[in-house]
Amino acid sequence: MKMKKLLAAALSALMLVSLLAACGGSPSSNSQAPSAAPSEPSGNGDSQGGKSYQFWGTYEESGENASMLNAAFLLNLNEDSTAVADKYMFANFDASDAATNPTFTASYMSGTWKEVEKDGVACLQIKLAYVDEGGNESNAQTAYAYDVAGVYSFDLTFPVVPGMSYTRVASMEGKEGQTYADANAFIQAYKQDFTAPEHVGAFTDADNNGTAYLQADGTVLVYAGYDKFADGTWTLADGTIAITLGGEAVDVTMDGNKATFTAERNLGDGNAASYTLVCEDISTLSAPEGGQAPAEGGEPAEEGIASYEAGGLVLVLLDDTNMKVKYPEYGMERDGFTYVLDGNTLTVTAPGEDVLGAFGQIWGAMGGETWTIDGNTATKAG
Repeated sequence: MKMKKLLAAALSALMLVSLLAACGGSPSSNSQAPSAAPSEPSGNGDSQGGKSYQFWGTYEESGENASMLNAAFLLNLNEDSTAVADKYMFANFDASDAATNPTFTASYMSGTWKEVEKDGVACLQIKLAYVDEGGNESNAQTAYAYDVAGVYSFDLTFPVVPGMSYTRVASMEGKEGQTYADANAFIQAYKQDFTAPEHVGAFTDADNNGTAYLQADGTVLVYAGYDKFADGTWTLADGTIAITLGGEAVDVTMDGNKATFTAERNLGDGNAASYTLVCEDISTLSAPEGGQAPAEGGEPAEEGIASYEAGGLVLVLLDDTNMKVKYPEYGMERDGFTYVLDGNTLTVTAPGEDVLGAFGQIWGAMGGETWTIDGNTATKAG
């Protein structure tokens, strides 16, 4: 069954958008916890008594477009009362020098800090905002960091796209003094190495950094850089290779043993990127084990028991309880939702309030049909 469109989707870095969640007070599993003890601040007798602090934290999610969302943050509270937060997008797997690293942004957010008492408890008041080249502020926030056994913590709300209201939350912790000597030390602590999917062969587009990985079970995974944007199946018989993507057969051209096909990546807003993927010699390949395999995740082309169109989103009812939300325009999806359908009233529960909040911003942009959002639950009367 199909529900009429609810919403149009507006945020390219959505779910860019899966859409998601970050919590916890310590650096996540991808990062190294600081090993060196904080150094003593030099002190210059200013209004903060010569004190300085340093905070660190990450936001992470998995799946398509993780490289656009996942980031580590280094926040310095300086002796002159200024606060500067740098951003490192570690999921792009670039650990080069901070001065020329395109995935590192110095002063991603900036502001001021001071020691205060809130509700009778001493803490650090931290004010941050995104400031553009013209000096215009957006995404302003005021946070309070409390001392627990010498470790301070707070939640940093940062914009996915600077200047827009679509945000994520990174859990930050820190100490007095300096933990990371500089931005390069921070990058080295949080850098990641890309691990390609297991595969028995590959098609590549060297000019555009595209790769289609052929797996032994008959699955093909298509990546743009480090983001998977399509999947499907492949078979090999009598020197001929056949490939499907998203349940649709693709045109594979042959020149001797050289095979070529094209994959399109939808970038949203009517934009697309085309990848011409080439395997120089398919004679080196062996047929998939056990014949044809379904796409990654084992989902059939027509999945679930029903689906609802919701503007740019598709709500897929997987069974009587569980739901998946897809954003086809950007090739993204998110599991973990549950639902209750009572007559024409559909109630959706997200894994967390911040997850639903991301959807809510998209749904609310429609301006037509209205969902009632309360915490991490959305209700739409049919």
